[in-house]
Amino acid sequence: MSLLSIMQEPAIIIITSFFVCFVIYVIIGYTKLEKRLKSVVSFLQSLNKKELSYRFNQLDEYMSGNSSTATPWEDFKKALVFPDKIFGAAYGANTNGTSEYKTDIYLTVDASYFFNEETLVFSQINHKFIQIMPTLLTGLGPFFTFLNMAIAFTSVNFLSSNIDTSINELIAKIQIAALCSVFAVGYSLIFMFFERILYSNKCKKYYLLIQKELIRLFDICTSEQFLLDLVKEFKMQAITSEKVFKELPDNFAQATAKSLGEMTTPYLENILYSLNKLNETLNKDGGNGDMVDKLF
Repeated sequence: MSLLSIMQEPAIIIITSFFVCFVIYVIIGYTKLEKRLKSVVSFLQSLNKKELSYRFNQLDEYMSGNSSTATPWEDFKKALVFPDKIFGAAYGANTNGTSEYKTDIYLTVDASYFFNEETLVFSQINHKFIQIMPTLLTGLGPFFTFLNMAIAFTSVNFLSSNIDTSINELIAKIQIAALCSVFAVGYSLIFMFFERILYSNKCKKYYLLIQKELIRLFDICTSEQFLLDLVKEFKMQAITSEKVFKELPDNFAQATAKSLGEMTTPYLENILYSLNKLNETLNKDGGNGDMVDKLF
């Protein structure tokens, strides 16, 4: 029995057709997913950590608009700590006790919690169906094996005079029935190896790159560390406030004296200038300015 004649058997053709359809389905699904994940990686690689706070809206629009990252991105944003003066001061405090405002965006949970195999790959394709494809192929083998054997036994007539021919036909049909299981199991093993290789090349490496790029862009700060830094900042502000309140009376007195001096000096100068003019006028009129001279 030649290979060509075996491949022309209806059961073998059906099993082969299922195998080819499964392979095409996986190739198309993984190729489309690879294209979306690859575009995300390219966009993330174009971002700079220092300018992330200024381009965050652009990042938000892109990640929300991509069907592969829209859902995990919404949960990811909830774990971000955006720049704020009190938080920025907590992270930017220097040794002199002063603080500088920083624009970094911090992440409180690891990026792999949101962007992983489940959210980026399995949720985008019918993963459960792909996982049962080898089982379906394997199941087709025994099904057609027993079906062909049942048909073969029903077609044998042991009462006929040509019994040798009937037995030979039965053996040939049993061989075909056995080959159905062989082809089904073989196709199942080939599909498993092919699917794993295709998955690694088109999906796995890209979702790992997405995790790597997000870790590069966002510094991780755990909730405990964040609260600890926040307490330190509150203590620093309390010390600063206490110092300000202690210096407030002296600063207020100095400011009041300075303000009064600045307000009254011009008026006093104008009064003195007017009196001097008046004194000169009296001297010119009759020398009656002695009284004014005594005053000044």
